[in-house]
Amino acid sequence: MTLKEKILFLTVTRGYTQQEVSIETGIEQSSVSRILKNTQKSVGYQKGIALDAFVNREKEKMQSQTA
Repeated sequence: MTLKEKILFLTVTRGYTQQEVSIETGIEQSSVSRILKNTQKSVGYQKGIALDAFVNREKEKMQSQTA
């Protein structure tokens, strides 16, 4: 998944706001917005790891809810 796809998963599929994604990952809200607008393509390594962890937790929640 690209950064944009991960953020869209969290905001569209899971219902988080851009601000909530920012708080959970440490990615500035303005960067979240720019990623969604395709004007920013990357974030720092640690923030990328935090985003991956957040996405993985949410995917696990979805799987446990359907099981």
